[in-house]
Amino acid sequence: MDTEEAIKYLVLAITMIIAAHNCSSLPSDGGHTLLLGASLTGNQTILSKNGTFALGFFSPRGTNNWYIGIWYAGKTQKIIVWVANRENPVRSMPGGVLHFSRDGQLRLLDRKARSVWSTDIHLKGSRAVLRDSGNFIMLGDGHNKSEIVWESFAHPTDTWLPGMKMWKGMHLTSWKSSVDPAASGLFSYGMDMSPRKTQMVLVYNNSIPYSSSGEWTGNYFTKIPEIGAEKRFRLFCVRISPESIYFNFSINQVDHTLNGRIILSENGMLELYYLMDDNRWTIEWSTFGGQWSDYDICGAYGVCNKNEVCSCSEGFAPKHASASWWSNGCARRRPLQCSVTEGTTDDFLEAKNQYLPEKEAVSYNNKATLEDCRIACLKNCSCTAFACAISDPPVCRLWFGDLFKIRVSSDGQSVFIRLAASEFPHLTSERGNKAPALRVLLPAAAAAFFAVLGLLSAIFIVYKRRKLQMKRKEEDVPTSLKVFTYKELRIATQNFKHKLGTGAFGSVFRGTLPDNTLVAVKRLEGSAQIEKQFRAEISTIGRIQHVNLVRLWGFCVEGSRRLLVYAYMPNGSLNSFLFCKDEKVEKMLDWKTRFHIALGTARGLIYLHEECRDRIIHCDIKPENILLDGDFSPKVADFGLAKLVGRDFSRVLTTTRGTRGYLAPEWISGLPITPKADVYSFGMTLLEIISGRRNLDLTVEESRLYFPTWVSSQIERGNILGVVDARIASEADIEEVKRAVVVAGQCIQDDEDERPSMSEVVKILQGTMEAPPPQITRSLQLLVV
Repeated sequence: MDTEEAIKYLVLAITMIIAAHNCSSLPSDGGHTLLLGASLTGNQTILSKNGTFALGFFSPRGTNNWYIGIWYAGKTQKIIVWVANRENPVRSMPGGVLHFSRDGQLRLLDRKARSVWSTDIHLKGSRAVLRDSGNFIMLGDGHNKSEIVWESFAHPTDTWLPGMKMWKGMHLTSWKSSVDPAASGLFSYGMDMSPRKTQMVLVYNNSIPYSSSGEWTGNYFTKIPEIGAEKRFRLFCVRISPESIYFNFSINQVDHTLNGRIILSENGMLELYYLMDDNRWTIEWSTFGGQWSDYDICGAYGVCNKNEVCSCSEGFAPKHASASWWSNGCARRRPLQCSVTEGTTDDFLEAKNQYLPEKEAVSYNNKATLEDCRIACLKNCSCTAFACAISDPPVCRLWFGDLFKIRVSSDGQSVFIRLAASEFPHLTSERGNKAPALRVLLPAAAAAFFAVLGLLSAIFIVYKRRKLQMKRKEEDVPTSLKVFTYKELRIATQNFKHKLGTGAFGSVFRGTLPDNTLVAVKRLEGSAQIEKQFRAEISTIGRIQHVNLVRLWGFCVEGSRRLLVYAYMPNGSLNSFLFCKDEKVEKMLDWKTRFHIALGTARGLIYLHEECRDRIIHCDIKPENILLDGDFSPKVADFGLAKLVGRDFSRVLTTTRGTRGYLAPEWISGLPITPKADVYSFGMTLLEIISGRRNLDLTVEESRLYFPTWVSSQIERGNILGVVDARIASEADIEEVKRAVVVAGQCIQDDEDERPSMSEVVKILQGTMEAPPPQITRSLQLLVV
């Protein structure tokens, strides 16, 4: 060791000794302040006055990297809201030290006394304070001792806290991964820097606008009406001048006790969380930054499908073969051989159900025919596509230069894209199962030739059609999900060794990913309906996230294999606890836990019914489909039977789906259904949670009557506690039991109009809404004994 390095180690050792002394006496005002010369190291922290936030060192699970950060104090899960040294972790601990040096700067030193992060401002600070808002501030040394010369709120990471002003030029940046907070994450979110713009923009890879919130109306963003000035979490805009604008995020006075945060996840999801009274976080709202934006996300000649998955137009290939090829767009496989005279050097391929922005097109020749449009485009070497607009009279739309913002849309029309003539034979052989390339008004001889060729290809088309449909389905998946190979999942599950359970459409196995994350792998098998179930899971739970919905991490599609990868739930399903026969104490759920499970399940259903972009009817709510994490928080699972309902529809007609004993009467009658079908199933499940017995269990004496009939008889007699599981009845909260039994009775009414919504269910359970009088379903009144 040379002299210079020895001196560095000595300086660091002295600093740490001083730090230990200072922190033992720090600080006299309650532990939320660092004074000049003070330091933090090891497990030492400072707390905000109200005890909500802590600042100190943390290390993401499974790493040896250490960071200075701010998190919610006193919670079982460490939720990080700010990170100082995102790009420069301290590689080992102990050894790092956060020091408030005598020159008025905060510095993070590694074990060799090298500075890896500092405030680095020209003003000198006198003290650093962690405020109750989670803002870490440094106060000045001048005449105004209360002047803030530096604050963490001005340097946000991935989290937006109430009170944080988001100015133009500031942005959230996602973590690089779940264990790497580096600011080189793929997504950032901040105000549009264009003059006078008041929209927020999600940016990919620090350069590519991905989507926007829409302009601020004064109460909400046009594309994200779910959050605004009139909501529980208030978002408002402050204009100091036309170019000096910021957004602020606060909590309405009625809910001033709530803690909330907006985060930008590593996969580009914006999520608003709030902390419930039982110290559990729940999602209030989430979005992928505003879907179907006006931004070009697939590059030149890239086509965006309805799930915002990019592919190249036919005749084109990715410019760069990488995981994010779409950021660079697509290039022609064969160059155009343009001729301004009528000839066969170039021609046009029809692309159906396409949408191209009207403002990029040039209108031409009213009362035009398809042939008029074709000739007009063919005579201009810069014309790359045309369409004959569906209007009265018809109008040509011509596009010049590279094509951007191409989208698949049911409201779209046929667009004819210019390709080299040599491309058509290649496309015909490559597509195989598709009709030959459409040539617009070919000469008679060529048309006859293709007609014969089409006839000879008919058998081949029919043979290949199913394979084509399968391929299209494989491509139509959310981009936020990880695609696993079958080999990866076979290794993760040790060749599907540890079976967790078996359902109607396959088995579930425990697995461990390379980063030691535990997962549950569902292998769909043995049914002609597995593709339908697979698609249903992907299209519902794959697009949403909520604390009370099971998390889908990814999937595998290889040949006929279909596997889904979920977050692992260590306590399994609710039914294994409710209907346990061995009387083991460890398998018994007390009343408090049961009530918490019922409330969480209801919140998950609120999210599905009321807060998703498309309403989702689960169609199979029952204890087997409610999973429990390590804290016995419920996660609604198994969306294989779920039904998406557009916001423009109040009900949907579908085939009967669900489980006997939980089916609402409208299912059996063959009537169109609404989310109230889930309310009925929830009511039946809630009765099972309360009573600890199945609604179809003939081994129980009382169940020789129809279960709801027996419950109704107890309600009629005023014996509400008689419905409670006898094993826990003595410890149950009588008021909570009464509210739960009454609301369950309301949920299983025959007439769906007499059932409450899930929002009303939660309010009644929480006691914030008056419970209606106990009520017996009309069809059961004659059966009550």
